[in-house]
Amino acid sequence: MFESSEFSPYFIINNVIACMFAVCYGYQLIFILISVRKRNPRFPKAEPGRYAVLICARNEEAVIGQLIGSVRSQKYPAELVDIHIVADNCTDGTARVAREAGARVIEREDKERVGKGYALEYLIGSITESGAKWDYDGYIVIDADNLLDEHFIAEFNNAMKGGCRAVTAYRDSKNFSDNWLSASYAVWWLREARYLNGARCLLGLSAQVSGTGFAIRGDLLRELGGWHYFTLTEDVEFTFAMVARGERIGYTPYAILYDEQPTDFKQSWDQRVRWIKGYFQAYARYGARMLARVFTAHSFPCYDMLVNTLAGAVLTLGTLVFYSCAILSHALQRVPVWEPLLYLGEFIGTCYGMLFIIGLITVHTERDYIYAPKPKIMRYAFTFPMFLLTMLPMIICVPFDRNVWPRIVHTRAMDIDDVKSASGRPPREDR
Repeated sequence: MFESSEFSPYFIINNVIACMFAVCYGYQLIFILISVRKRNPRFPKAEPGRYAVLICARNEEAVIGQLIGSVRSQKYPAELVDIHIVADNCTDGTARVAREAGARVIEREDKERVGKGYALEYLIGSITESGAKWDYDGYIVIDADNLLDEHFIAEFNNAMKGGCRAVTAYRDSKNFSDNWLSASYAVWWLREARYLNGARCLLGLSAQVSGTGFAIRGDLLRELGGWHYFTLTEDVEFTFAMVARGERIGYTPYAILYDEQPTDFKQSWDQRVRWIKGYFQAYARYGARMLARVFTAHSFPCYDMLVNTLAGAVLTLGTLVFYSCAILSHALQRVPVWEPLLYLGEFIGTCYGMLFIIGLITVHTERDYIYAPKPKIMRYAFTFPMFLLTMLPMIICVPFDRNVWPRIVHTRAMDIDDVKSASGRPPREDR
């Protein structure tokens, strides 16, 4: 702090802001300490169950075949795995490629009910109509651009037979080293896997589902009456719905999927604006119920999800707007602007530094599971904070955005061996 400003309003406001951040995110320091010292235990090997793999695909002709190949290559009884794909508003050869690869495919044309949540509802409904209602032990949801480690379904089976009624996976990347955007996405998901979901489950809390790589046990889906989550972030909505009803989502780092990350900033912008809009929608639907459970049931998972999803971005944006307005006010009144300017610089520097440390810890501990040359891995730790800070103007743009569900183009047609060869070193097999 600055001595001349010690008792100024800015000094007080700065410390109030610091306390708010500490209340919202101080517990995540404990998460990091726990996750660094201890790894999640492996669920005991269980008797194989029967699973439906659910894939929503929109113009994914370039990558859908490789995904189906990775499902077919599982170290798991093939007769217990059915692949169901909905070709959702496709204008390419997605349905044809998927059928040729041996998947069950249905085609959906609906320009009004657009989004993955609606496509999932349609796909699960088609399974019901085919006579297979609730015959599956579990339903595994993955995206069309993913690749699965060969033990993916076996590890999910172990987790669900071990007591998890919903479970999420370790989300790795197909294209970490493409550019700073793809690397930043990858670091974000790796951090979520190890230092959020991993710590949560070590402490007996609920993990968070993030778009792809999760499974729901048949009995839970039956209780829910199917899939009814249709916001722009159906994954966040599902997570909120589960913690609001006291359901615990499990996590296993031994079920690994590889996800293609965006490399184009315009696509990334559209995608993340959709996420932010979806967060607000999920808050509107479940926020009050979750907040009530924080006080009535002392639910820490509800508190965790409430503050973790969007609170930091809103608090950061509010702080930046406040100091920017203070600087403008000083300038208009011809009062020296150095004090709010210094506090603004301190705040930005602190944010960047904290995010850099989080990114550095993540790439250091997960470096053996990041398939990219080591110099690039360390270099992109410096750009990770910029990825998160660019979300701040996106919040401002949300009210003016008219995109419903912008498409992210996936083109990385590769298999598991292609992904692992990108690092130039032998992959570890001990996860």
